[in-house]
Amino acid sequence: MTSRERVLAALRREIPDRVPWMEGIVDDTLAGKLCGEKIEVNWDIAPDGTPVASGAYLAEQQKKVCLALGKDNINYNAFAPVYAGKTSLEGVVVVGEGLVHTRDDLDLMQFPDMDAPGFFDSAEEFIAHKDDYCAVACIRLGIGATIMTMGLEAFSYAMADDLDLIVEIMELYADWTIRIAPRLAEIGFDIFWAFDDVAFNSGPMFSPDFYRDTVLPIQQKAAAALQLPLIAHSDGDMTPILDDWLTMGQVAIHPIQPDVMDIELLKTEYGDRICLVGNIFMDDLVYEEPADIQAQVRARIGKIGADGGYIISSSNSLTVDMKVENVRAMSEAIRLYGPYD
Repeated sequence: MTSRERVLAALRREIPDRVPWMEGIVDDTLAGKLCGEKIEVNWDIAPDGTPVASGAYLAEQQKKVCLALGKDNINYNAFAPVYAGKTSLEGVVVVGEGLVHTRDDLDLMQFPDMDAPGFFDSAEEFIAHKDDYCAVACIRLGIGATIMTMGLEAFSYAMADDLDLIVEIMELYADWTIRIAPRLAEIGFDIFWAFDDVAFNSGPMFSPDFYRDTVLPIQQKAAAALQLPLIAHSDGDMTPILDDWLTMGQVAIHPIQPDVMDIELLKTEYGDRICLVGNIFMDDLVYEEPADIQAQVRARIGKIGADGGYIISSSNSLTVDMKVENVRAMSEAIRLYGPYD
C-alpha cells in the first residue's frame, strides 16, 4: 500500500498493510537531526493566510522526514489568520495574547481574499509534489482560532458579558473553512485535520452545556462543508464532552493524551465508530529510554490496532526536546510491530 492508501484504509477502520504513522508537526531542529541534513518546513502563516514557504518546498521538506522515519502524512496549513501577539521560543513561533477583546477590536480581523488570483497556487504546488503520501489540509472549525484571537481571559469575560461577540468571531472563522474546504478538495488533498483545542488536562475549557449550546453548532456547520475525511484534534481530557464532540461527523480523533484519557476504554466503547489517532506519550519521548518507547508502541499496536482503526502518533507533535534515539525507536517499533499478517 502507499502511505495515502494506508491512512485512508485505517480511517475507514479497515485493515491496511501496517498501522499508519501520522504527526501534526515535526520540529525542524529535531527533523534535521533525524534526517542528517537541515530541514526548514517553517510552519508560519503569512499575513495573507498562506504558508510562508512555497507549496513545493513544504512538500519536499516534509517528504524527507517521512522517508527517514516511515511516516505517512505531509501537512499543509490552510488556517485563517489568528489575530494575536507572537513570540519566538527556541525557533518556534508561539501564539501570545489575543488582540480582539471587544467589538471595537473587530476591525483588526481583515481576512485575505481567497478569490484573489494566485491565492491557491501554493496549495496546488504542494499537491503536485506530494507523491504517494497522505496530503493533509490543516484547518480549524471556529472555536480554536476564536480563543487564540480573543485570549482566554477576554473569551471568559465575553462568555458572561457579550456572548454574541464570541459567536460572531466563531462564525467568521467557520465561514473561512466552509469557503476554503471545497477548493482544497478540488485541488487534491486527501483528508482534513482540524485543530481546535477545547480542553485542559483537567477537563473541558467550559461547561458541557456551553459547548453543546454555543460552540458545537458552529463546529458542526463547518464540518458539514468538508468533502473529505476529518480527523478532529483537541488536547486535554475530552471525556465529559466526547459524545457531543463526536456528532461533528469526524472519522477519527487525536491525540488521546495517555495521562488524562484511557485509549483502551475508548477503543472498547467507540472503536466501532471512529479511528483512534495518537497516544504515544510526549513526555516519554523526552524522558524515557528507547526500550520504553518500543514497548509502548508495541503495546498500543497490539491492543488498539489489532483489528484496524488505529493510526499511531505522539500525543501531540514531535518537539525539539525529544530524544532523537527515542523517535528512532518509535520508528523502528512501528516497522517491526506495525505490519498486519
